[in-house]
Amino acid sequence: MGFRDSIVSRLGYQVEEVEPFVPETQNRGMTAPSRSDIVVTESSAITLVPVSRAISVLETAVMQIPVNVRRGNEKIAVPAWLEMPDVENNVSQSEWLGTTLFHMATTGNAFWLIQRNPRGIVNIKNVHPSNVSVQTDSNGVIFYTIGDKRYSTRDIVHIKLWKSVKPDALLGEGPIQRHKSVLRSALDLHNYADNWFRTAAVPTGTLTTSEFLSAEVAKENKAAFVESQQERSISVLSSGLKYEPIALDPEQAQFLENQKFITRQISNMFGVPAMYMGMSIEGQGMTYVNGNEDRIKLYEDGLQQYIVRIEQAITDLLPRGQYAEFNLTEFLRPSQKTRYESYAIGLDKQFLTVDEIREMEQMPPLSNTPDQPTN
Repeated sequence: MGFRDSIVSRLGYQVEEVEPFVPETQNRGMTAPSRSDIVVTESSAITLVPVSRAISVLETAVMQIPVNVRRGNEKIAVPAWLEMPDVENNVSQSEWLGTTLFHMATTGNAFWLIQRNPRGIVNIKNVHPSNVSVQTDSNGVIFYTIGDKRYSTRDIVHIKLWKSVKPDALLGEGPIQRHKSVLRSALDLHNYADNWFRTAAVPTGTLTTSEFLSAEVAKENKAAFVESQQERSISVLSSGLKYEPIALDPEQAQFLENQKFITRQISNMFGVPAMYMGMSIEGQGMTYVNGNEDRIKLYEDGLQQYIVRIEQAITDLLPRGQYAEFNLTEFLRPSQKTRYESYAIGLDKQFLTVDEIREMEQMPPLSNTPDQPTN
């Protein structure tokens, strides 16, 4: 009790104690949005833009590369079942290859159901891995179950992207199965950023003053200020009140640096160069260098592991002595300037002719031009 209050009390008056007003937001402070347990599945992982983008890049690339068949060094006709693998469902070779890669990239496994008649293979259908059960019988022989039907290894081609670290595992693994901790962090960050403004207790601003305000006056000022903002009118602040907005810039609000780091990790997981993910190269401000160099890196880092396995699976279905080969000529084709410079060297050193060059450029031979080296 102060001196003034003591004198007032001696005169017989009652001194009313007024509790200082403490706004509710100060009592509770700012709290982070709630976080739920993250379960990484193929379905949840593919909701992440970097994962979807990486798979899309690989899938689109493999669909652009046709498969040829060779016997020794001779290119031979592609069998009908490879030209249109899934005739029953009108699925072309490119779409069939894209689906095969998609299954491998998302689950680590791809399954082809082979249908034969007395003449040989007539149809090859991609079966989603979730619909296939892989087991072994009492003799250790692998068999497959689709629905209520049982199939042998002659009827099902099983392609594994990566072998499981478990020695007795019957299924393969892919980036999603092997790197769940990275994807869990990505999903957690995505949900956290999404919920920041919707569920976090972050006020839009504060009204502050150095003067003492009763609870009634403080609430009246708050209500008046909120009403003026809703009406988009001029706000008049009394009692020395000052408004200070609370705002995060877009980079802070969406945790962009963290998202960039995770995107690079996902890029490495799938073997897709960062420029395909819309990101600049480390140490450089550019996102594009050279189309041919980009495709070479995409092939070496990511696409090759799929192509090698698919090539071998197709080769196993061909007659003995024949083998499948992806035609990478167009996909890895150098730029026109690079090609023409190489042709010039070939002509100068006399190991290429004009018509050979025109054939490589898919142009008809020049009329009345002898097929001889030209300087």
